[in-house]
Amino acid sequence: MKTKKKIIIYGVIVLLIIIFMLYSISYVFLQEDLIFFQFFHSEIPSERNLTNTVQSEISTTTYHNKEVIFEVAYKNTKFKSLNLIETIHNKTLIYEKIAPGTSGNFDILLKTKQDMQYAIQFKSKNEKPSNLQFSMSEKGTRYSSLEELGKELRGNISENEKKIIPIYWEWKYEGSEEKDKKDTLEGKNLKEYQFLIYVRGY
Repeated sequence: MKTKKKIIIYGVIVLLIIIFMLYSISYVFLQEDLIFFQFFHSEIPSERNLTNTVQSEISTTTYHNKEVIFEVAYKNTKFKSLNLIETIHNKTLIYEKIAPGTSGNFDILLKTKQDMQYAIQFKSKNEKPSNLQFSMSEKGTRYSSLEELGKELRGNISENEKKIIPIYWEWKYEGSEEKDKKDTLEGKNLKEYQFLIYVRGY
């Protein structure tokens, strides 16, 4: 009789341990999903306020042939900083700074070791010139900000694939006198435009 009681007690203890382990595992996955949802459906976190699931790579940013390289990992966010002056077309360079009439481009290179989806977003680190525009091809749809363009940068990436996402920018002179004056003023006051690139795998 005592043996049966012991067996029942041990069985209950083992069952409780299994239930607790299953709850812990499901809680971890739920937390990860909540972090992902909050990240891409609210304001992008600042460099100082990123959670532990976000891996900063600012100190190891690589500029090679105007490529910004990301190793995409599942449920992991990485970010890098870029200064637009480093992507400028030499033929449009004016006084070593971005200004009305300048243009350029850079590539975001994604690499991964497994099949997954990705999403890219941007966050400006200083004020953007009003008439600076961005696109995914030289003659493609123009976006008034990188943040707006980022809404289009989602897709699938396959195991061992290298996906290149080209980004073009141009600061055109506007036609009206009022807009030309604004361009001239902003061109005098702004030497560079810096921003963060965020890449999330899921």
